[in-house]
Amino acid sequence: MIDPRTVQAGPELDALIAEHVMGIKRDGKIPPYSTDIAAAWTVVETMIHKDGVYFGAPHFKHKHQNLAALGYPDGTECWYCVINTKMLNKVVICADTAPLAICRVALLWAINHGPLAV
Repeated sequence: MIDPRTVQAGPELDALIAEHVMGIKRDGKIPPYSTDIAAAWTVVETMIHKDGVYFGAPHFKHKHQNLAALGYPDGTECWYCVINTKMLNKVVICADTAPLAICRVALLWAINHGPLAV
């Protein structure tokens, strides 16, 4: 299975988001969720309406802000999103871009609560 914390932006991630978060069949044109902020924002809008989910829109952490408590090296700069559910207790995931952070957290939800849940 793909690791939501390290998955890279691109068509494979976009297809997973389309199918397992957005409910779109893979046979059509898939928006570039992981690289385009307008497409990614539709994922935010979908996630905030899911039952039992707190989905924090992306924020930017500067290198002077300490992320060590979250497992990131000192001096890390990143975009991050937060998700909080019954199974995911305030998980923070970083990425180089806001769209990728959004998609990584949405994929984490799909693996733990959505159609990809085991």
